[in-house]
Amino acid sequence: MNDSVASCRRRTDEVDALVRRLAAPVVHGPVVVLAVGGYGRRELCPASDIDLVVVHDQLGDDELERIVREVVYPLWDERLTVGYAVRDRWDALESMRDLDSATAMLDMRVVAGDVSLAQRVRTDAVRRLRRRPQIFLGRLQTADAARHAKSGDAAEVLEPDLKNGAGGLRDVQSLRWAAAAIVGTVGLDPLVAAGYLGAPDRTRLARAEQLLLGVRVALHAETAAHPTDVLRLDVHDAVAGRLGYHDTDDALAPHHLLNDVYLATRTIDHAHRRAWTLIAADLARGERRRARAGDQQFDGFELVDGVLRLGDVAIDNPDLPSRLFAALVSTGAILDRSTAGVLRRQAEHQPLGWEWTLASRSRFLATLWRGDVARAAMAELDDAGIWTAMLPQWTAVRGRAQRNPYHRYALDRHAWYAATRLGELVRRQPWATDALAAVSDRHAVMLGVLFHDVGKAFGEPHEETGVPVAEAMARHMGAGDATVAQVGRLVRLHLALPHAARTRDVADPALAKELATLIGDHETLAGLHLLAVADGQATGPTAFNDWIGSLLRSLTRRVAAVLDAQSPDEVVDGAVATARAAQALAADLGADPEDVRAHLGLLPARYAAAVTPRAVVRHTLMVAAPLASSDVRTRVTPSDTDPDGIAGLDELDVVAWDNPGLFAKVAGVISLHHGTVVAADAFTRDDGLAVDTFRVRTPDGAGGSWWARVEGDLADAVSGRLAVRARVGRIARAEQRRVDRLPDVATDVHVEPDAGGRATVVEVRTQDRSGVLFAIASAFAELEVDLVIARIETVGHEAVDVFTCRNSDGAPLDDVHIGEIDLAVRAALGDLEAQ
Repeated sequence: MNDSVASCRRRTDEVDALVRRLAAPVVHGPVVVLAVGGYGRRELCPASDIDLVVVHDQLGDDELERIVREVVYPLWDERLTVGYAVRDRWDALESMRDLDSATAMLDMRVVAGDVSLAQRVRTDAVRRLRRRPQIFLGRLQTADAARHAKSGDAAEVLEPDLKNGAGGLRDVQSLRWAAAAIVGTVGLDPLVAAGYLGAPDRTRLARAEQLLLGVRVALHAETAAHPTDVLRLDVHDAVAGRLGYHDTDDALAPHHLLNDVYLATRTIDHAHRRAWTLIAADLARGERRRARAGDQQFDGFELVDGVLRLGDVAIDNPDLPSRLFAALVSTGAILDRSTAGVLRRQAEHQPLGWEWTLASRSRFLATLWRGDVARAAMAELDDAGIWTAMLPQWTAVRGRAQRNPYHRYALDRHAWYAATRLGELVRRQPWATDALAAVSDRHAVMLGVLFHDVGKAFGEPHEETGVPVAEAMARHMGAGDATVAQVGRLVRLHLALPHAARTRDVADPALAKELATLIGDHETLAGLHLLAVADGQATGPTAFNDWIGSLLRSLTRRVAAVLDAQSPDEVVDGAVATARAAQALAADLGADPEDVRAHLGLLPARYAAAVTPRAVVRHTLMVAAPLASSDVRTRVTPSDTDPDGIAGLDELDVVAWDNPGLFAKVAGVISLHHGTVVAADAFTRDDGLAVDTFRVRTPDGAGGSWWARVEGDLADAVSGRLAVRARVGRIARAEQRRVDRLPDVATDVHVEPDAGGRATVVEVRTQDRSGVLFAIASAFAELEVDLVIARIETVGHEAVDVFTCRNSDGAPLDDVHIGEIDLAVRAALGDLEAQ
């Protein structure tokens, strides 16, 4: 890492030497060539711009043009990225009104010319900032907040922005610039003397900054053709290799790289937030906050201007961690820097006998139940070393990367998000409140959510490896045997419901019976439902959305019915209940109840279990009039007008005479218009009519006219007047350059029987790109395989599509058919790549 940082210095020295050589013949008198920005800080990474400012005192235009021509133009000839400005002394000072210009000038360094002129400009610039510091500091703080909102938190995301994310290099620079307005000197050391940073903070910041700078150098070198400050997934391995990381028994090289990046950015983020809290308080008060006595007391802690100190609480108090956690959440404060330093030293070097008691465990978990407001306080405990001191097993999880497109957060942050989302769910969602009412041991549920993924630090399958670790942590916290056992049960089964919802037919009674046997009781079912949603929401939008949530609720209701010795078809959205509701609703929607009954009688029982009562009536009306052989009828129900709709997903109903290529044509036409099929249910009536329902996510800004174009093209496709395959191929070729920049995803085709043994489940994982669903469905059509259900997901750059299929006789696929499916799907996807 030090070699990477040294390379910045070497590159800076090389550019300095070149600029001095070019400037020597032409830079004379009251003029100076300044390096500013990253070049001024001597932090020239491989893709960094070389920013120059020529400052003069009453030089003529001809002379200035000559300086630019002789100094800047040759740098461009060397293919260097150079930005420059020419200002007289007073213009240089006026430019300080602009934040970007002001911060660039604060980093100025003389490369050639009149040093005394540069000193006068620097002195005048700092004097101007010091005269009204609140203006500059306010702009700087606002810019930081905007940057964080745009670039995210570098301390937890899969692809961190090393420069602009919260905890990135720009946060360190922001503190340096703030020092100029506060104490008149750019740098971090002045902030230590002024009380905004502690000496330990300064040391930790230096290490963290050096690490991130080294990673940025390696990243620029690896992405030289298209340089970026975002540590993208596709370059993790290469950057880790450049920096000398190696695979170990417990993690791959890029995992070690990301772990170091996460911990470094957390250090920077905490120091930045803590210092700015003090700075903002001082600006608001107009006096030194650190000299004031405590304004408030909270459970013995001292609260001053949003900063919490130990106050009257003894550092060796056994209950200090849980009391401190509750106080941080209740006040919304951050830890005082000196308090954090004391706690960190004690946690690392001299454990103080902090212990888990029933009271401390109850207080800690009750605070987590308060929801999202507890997340920042968890980060404070983590930064101070308290959390790992109280729970040593957590060390293996801390900052551990999840190089999985599903997951946006590091492993420990994901756990905190899941636990706090659980608190939000039971406060805001009626179904979650009802689920919690079925739980007698709430401690077990919260601990199960907090510990559900700890196995990922100990090998796969993590739902198995995590059980003994989670049980050990619960026991370490003083939980009783029953709670420990329930935590282990929740960890072991935490994937059961979401996996079934994504890949199986939730309307199949056999699946409900299988899960009821596995789960065993209502309390565990309720806990798993809560865990699944909290986990999904804490994972990211590709792992959870309203559609997945609706499938989970439906599946949970069916499993609960089996546990109550009832039929899954009798629950709210079960087949029997849906059929009754559809007939009762028919007249209100303009249909005859007898026609609804006749329509239901021509379809398998699963149809009523898979669609809503309104959909049954819609379909009845759509099939009322005879269809010609090439006809297709479509109806779109926007999510915002459908009482049964799922937010963000429109519903497309398609009625036509059944043929194996119908599904593929629908998928292809939607792909042509850049829509996304999320789910589909396909049914064939006894009279041969296909009744298919597609859940579709439309492109941003799409409306009725978009759907009109889709429906028109679909009519042409079904009647053979639209070359769907050729058009999909054209789009695939157009986006091939984007696909080539993504990490490779090997195509995998996995086949297994469904729960009831009446169909075959085919899961296809492959590189996400336009036309994937069309290609797979076309392969099925070629082999005359009937698609019954489709569940379509995009996980980062990976497509994960799951299909429930039968052969043309309505039976599961045999081994020969399965082998041909594998061959056909791989060939179809290969053709898509070769387009």
